[in-house]
Amino acid sequence: KLANKYRSNIATKEWYRKALGKKRVETKKPIIPLCLLVRHSQAPSFLIISKIKYHTPEDYLSTFQSLRSSSCFADLGVATSGTELQYANTVMRFDYVWLRDHCLSASCYNSKTHQRSLDTASVDLCIQPKTIRLDETTLFFTWPDGHVTRYDLDWLVKNSYEGQKQKVIQPRILWNAEIYQQAQVPSVDFQSFLETKEGLKNFLQNFLLYGIAFVENVPPTQEHTEKLAERISLIRETIYGRMWYFTSDFSRGDTAYTKLALDRHTDTTYFQEPCGIQVFHCLKHEGTGGRTLLVDGFYAAEQVLQKAPEEFELLSKVPLKHEYIENVGECHNHMIGVGPVLNIYPWNKELYMIRSYL
Repeated sequence: KLANKYRSNIATKEWYRKALGKKRVETKKPIIPLCLLVRHSQAPSFLIISKIKYHTPEDYLSTFQSLRSSSCFADLGVATSGTELQYANTVMRFDYVWLRDHCLSASCYNSKTHQRSLDTASVDLCIQPKTIRLDETTLFFTWPDGHVTRYDLDWLVKNSYEGQKQKVIQPRILWNAEIYQQAQVPSVDFQSFLETKEGLKNFLQNFLLYGIAFVENVPPTQEHTEKLAERISLIRETIYGRMWYFTSDFSRGDTAYTKLALDRHTDTTYFQEPCGIQVFHCLKHEGTGGRTLLVDGFYAAEQVLQKAPEEFELLSKVPLKHEYIENVGECHNHMIGVGPVLNIYPWNKELYMIRSYL
């Protein structure tokens, strides 16, 4: 009766006072039942989410306030085309079509292959649930055909658009020469890297945090270099092959095959999908020169973002044509990759790739 009278989406202090007054309730078992309610736009009445019991008004007020600030408390609002959920300090909005399409039930989702079984085209674009129910950890939808979809609230946070905006894909440490030297990042021994999980883990942690990592005591052969590379990932086929030697003999139409110094740059900018990991191994060195210059492009990009945000936006939005033309001996290649200098994820503005030849 009170729910119908006051039409409140959730029990409030005012609702409580009107229902029970400010006095202590005297009963054989002095318990005040409180229902947290949610209104469905297509339903004639409220749906009970959960029931909590309190002995006094003070118990109610203190517990209600703690629930409101708790990450496990969920508010649910419902509209014609979708629903809004507040959980884990995140306000999320879900379209009913999306919710039906992402159902993880056995008939809609193959848990062994992690692939959808439901035909997306079969979902009515105007679909609305018959009922919605929420408990402490799960949101339930019953659809017009009787099918029930269950969503874990934590899963919804991780997969919502709002949750993705807050999510950092890869934590990293930005560095310049001083920062990196002070960090004293240790190298990994080749045998440990090749034979132990701990060695591989240490290498990957260094690589993911700093963008570079070093392995020591690798025998100076292409075969051992290949073993190292395969320990990390699959080796990608390129116009140079899977594994290749290069020296200053101009056997290929690339500046790397000359004695000219190479300034700061990223490789394979002319690929549609530039290489994510490159492995370099100096097998033999004679004479002088040949120093390796390493720069954290993400650190440089952060400096641009802080000091010249308009230029950062320009570099992240304007696509450029990156081109490689080779006509040397029997090597004839012409490759074009198109993309901005700074590539960022549109949902959270996180930088993930740089195409640059400075």
